[in-house]
Amino acid sequence: MPEPFHPVPIPPTGPAPAPPGLRPDRAPSEPEAAPPAADLPPAGPDEVALLIDGRPAVVKKGTTVLEAAAQVGLIIPHYCYHPGLSVAGNCRMCLVEIEKMPKLQIGCATSAAQGMIVRTRTERVRATRTGIQEFLLINHPLDCPICDQAGECRLQQYEADYGKGYSRFDEEKVHFPKRYAIGRNVMFDAERCIKCTRCIRFCDEISRTGELTLLERGDHTIVGTFPGRPLDNLYSGNTVDICPVGALTWKPFRFKARVWFLRNVPSVCAGCARGCNVDLAEYRNRIHRMTPRVNMDVNRYWMCDEGRMSHAALDDRPRFEGPLLRAACATGPLQPAAWEEALDRAADLLREVADGSGRNALAGIVSARLSVEDLYMAKKVLGEAIGIPRLAVPPHESGEDDDLLIRRDRTPNARGAALIGLGAPDVRRVREILQDAASGRVRGLVVVGEDIMEAGIVAAEALDRLQALVVIDWWKSPTVDLAHVALPACGYGEFDGTLVNFEGRAQRARAAVRPRGEAEPVWRVLRDLGRRFGLGGEYATASGVFDEAAAVLPPIAGLSYRVLGSLGALVKGA
Repeated sequence: MPEPFHPVPIPPTGPAPAPPGLRPDRAPSEPEAAPPAADLPPAGPDEVALLIDGRPAVVKKGTTVLEAAAQVGLIIPHYCYHPGLSVAGNCRMCLVEIEKMPKLQIGCATSAAQGMIVRTRTERVRATRTGIQEFLLINHPLDCPICDQAGECRLQQYEADYGKGYSRFDEEKVHFPKRYAIGRNVMFDAERCIKCTRCIRFCDEISRTGELTLLERGDHTIVGTFPGRPLDNLYSGNTVDICPVGALTWKPFRFKARVWFLRNVPSVCAGCARGCNVDLAEYRNRIHRMTPRVNMDVNRYWMCDEGRMSHAALDDRPRFEGPLLRAACATGPLQPAAWEEALDRAADLLREVADGSGRNALAGIVSARLSVEDLYMAKKVLGEAIGIPRLAVPPHESGEDDDLLIRRDRTPNARGAALIGLGAPDVRRVREILQDAASGRVRGLVVVGEDIMEAGIVAAEALDRLQALVVIDWWKSPTVDLAHVALPACGYGEFDGTLVNFEGRAQRARAAVRPRGEAEPVWRVLRDLGRRFGLGGEYATASGVFDEAAAVLPPIAGLSYRVLGSLGALVKGA
């Protein structure tokens, strides 16, 4: 989501801050009395000690006043500053008063110094910010009711804190182009732009594609693209996230939901092996957008556009919401069935193959898009309880690794599949299983979370020869259409679980929406199938499955959902 906004801080003895989404209390006009400089805490050789509104702070040398204030719980208002970008210092909203300096200084570009005494809330500072706010709004349109940024807009927030509440500007505003596509997925409303240059700096410094620049001069200045270079880089959505106002908006999200209705659920992107930390924004049991969540060890502040839209498949692909059973194995259509009936039929079919052709005639294909919990249960049920001798994990690769985030490996849990013992994704092993199915050596196949028709490496005629095809998946894929038994599973955003990225960081994926129909998490479907082959154990929750996996798998020993927290933890050997 766009950078979270921060209400102007209030002293600890004041009233409690307003809940998120409501107007914060106004800051007091005078700071607390500052203790004498002699009371400064000791600082190390690479540190400096200073006072900010009477609060002692010890920070590393080179830390700016704005960053130092944040470390002691004081958020200085700002527009152009972003921790992931260079300092521009052009909005002037972060002006502060520093003792022994005659003029106000911008907090984003002033380094903290030993013994410095900073005041961020004096009447002089407040009056200056009020003037800046008034100037920013002179040409700004009053279209908050139709702006997607409403509720997350810094102009709105700071107007509540510093605004006059009325306009003294009676002249005609300067008009700019409104609502035009500046890129494939980004809309631009130039009248809302405050020229903070965050988007320009992102394209210059992070994506390094340089599509944006400032054109014209004075109050006619406008952000624009260079001729023939629309804002279509692979990370263009980040310019929308960091825009502090509603100038840049994400086309797929425009007018879909008001942000104050959204419930943001912290999770992990499953689009590739990077595992970017994200927020899933849910409203009325639908994910409306995915936005990056800060994790300095994984994705910092960013995510790619492809990952940003990866949730769309949940609504775009056809779903089947209950178990399906083929009336006559070879030719009958799939018919809805009860869970118990479908699970019993799947178990009977697999037993028939094992009894008639031997267990070597059974095989399984399991997806690295599944969670650690799903994969652990797949190995335990398919490999141990049922005794399937061959389990393979298909690879999914596209393009090349880039220098920022995108990985060629488009599975989020290939590392997890390897550490559980299923092996790394290997197309050769998958091909061998499917070739044996075509030749008749494999008579029973269990496919979990994969559409094996997608890659074009097996023909429908080969699957038609199977005596038992049991498919567990979240959407009605071509492979599901050929199944003898199809069991509905949760899709992305509908389950809790753990994913291990390519660097070996285990991170939690969380459910943001309720599953469709009778769909269940993959690990639970496998558990219920395993019960028919003598599987013991309770396995009541995803965390319980993970705890057992951590108890028997050395790489994740000592990990738990609590240890993983919101940022994850490295597995052993990573």
